[in-house]
Amino acid sequence: MKILFFLFLVGAALAKESPLRAILRSPVETLKLYNSFKGEQQLSFQAAEDRMRFRLFRKSAEFVAEENSAEGETAAFALNFFSTLTESEKQSWLGFNATGAEPNPLPKINSGLKNDKTPDEKLWTDEGKVTAVRNQGLCGSCWTFGAVGGLETRYARIAGILKTFSEQEYLDCVYEGRRNGCRGGWMKDAYEYSARAGGRLARAADYPYTQQDGYCQASIKPDAMIAAKIAGNVPVAQSEQSNIDALAHGSLAVAFEVTNRFQSYSNGIFTDHTCRGYPNHAVTAVGYTKDYVLVKNSWGEYWGDAGYVKFTRNHHNCHLWNHSSYPSLTRTGVVDDDKAKPEPTSPPRPDPIPDPNCKDSHPTCDKDWCTAGDYIAEEYCQKTCKYCTDGEDDGDDDGGDDGGDDGCPGGTTLCPDGICRHEHMC
Repeated sequence: MKILFFLFLVGAALAKESPLRAILRSPVETLKLYNSFKGEQQLSFQAAEDRMRFRLFRKSAEFVAEENSAEGETAAFALNFFSTLTESEKQSWLGFNATGAEPNPLPKINSGLKNDKTPDEKLWTDEGKVTAVRNQGLCGSCWTFGAVGGLETRYARIAGILKTFSEQEYLDCVYEGRRNGCRGGWMKDAYEYSARAGGRLARAADYPYTQQDGYCQASIKPDAMIAAKIAGNVPVAQSEQSNIDALAHGSLAVAFEVTNRFQSYSNGIFTDHTCRGYPNHAVTAVGYTKDYVLVKNSWGEYWGDAGYVKFTRNHHNCHLWNHSSYPSLTRTGVVDDDKAKPEPTSPPRPDPIPDPNCKDSHPTCDKDWCTAGDYIAEEYCQKTCKYCTDGEDDGDDDGGDDGGDDGCPGGTTLCPDGICRHEHMC
């Protein structure tokens, strides 16, 4: 085994290769990475299942290594909680279901052309009109998160207050008596439910998310739609420019087809040519630039780029433009000063636990390893990727730890959202 690992190191030295590819050349190092991954993800399996999960992990790692080495790729891919799941288990994280419904109408003649009044860039995240990334968990309720996301920015523009509305009300009430909302749904149905219910929707703080469909409690939950009421669904014409024009005025509930590439996305501008089916996942478009459309997902902040993905412009993006919509809002003239309860926020990321001696455990570490995923950087390149803990000598000439004036632990920095993370995680 020592001879095998020696040959592995020699090969890695002769030609620069991706960090993950280098690890996969050694069965010992691959198993080590798998065990580190399980520790980070807090996974524990019985022996038979563990062998099965390891095979899935290795296949996922090979896929990620291949995608990251593709010529001209503008996105980065990484191992994440999908890496040990079966294909059927992955389906639980989807949930857009518009069975029997046609895509939105095509744009009218000339309406697909750029509107001179549409700015070249609009990021609602920069204007404080997008709530924290949330996590749908093992329930196919993405459609509720897409619908709520498509509402929050537009309501904030009217009310002057950003609220986190209740996905659970939609999950419990939209299909009550007909089917389980965890088996999928449609944003249009959510907005039309609100319209039938007097334009209402509760706050998440009053009607919290439970990851399962229960009985409808709307009648006993306070209505948070104060400055405006939901009057129905507004479909967006089936073109990129129509979506951009609509996005310039507020967030959009959108849907697309999830692929293995998307599930492994980490950061960068994402372009997918592998989709072959139909839209199966709902998300929220929250802004755009000349280069990308910014989308907030509902898989938690540990997925993707802190819970977000940047879809490339001038591309079909796996049907991203086909089912977009937003709620029609009717102003009430009532001032919304409902600030009594704090909005739910994303919990801070736990600081990783590095090697006690803060030394690289792999001989070929460089800055590329720091962007190859937390599991790789933390397990193999602790010193190079600044995974030293506060109070430990990091080997620099400053004679102390990595703690900074921002109050963050050594090796971390204060990100724009106020959370201490390692720099590449901001």
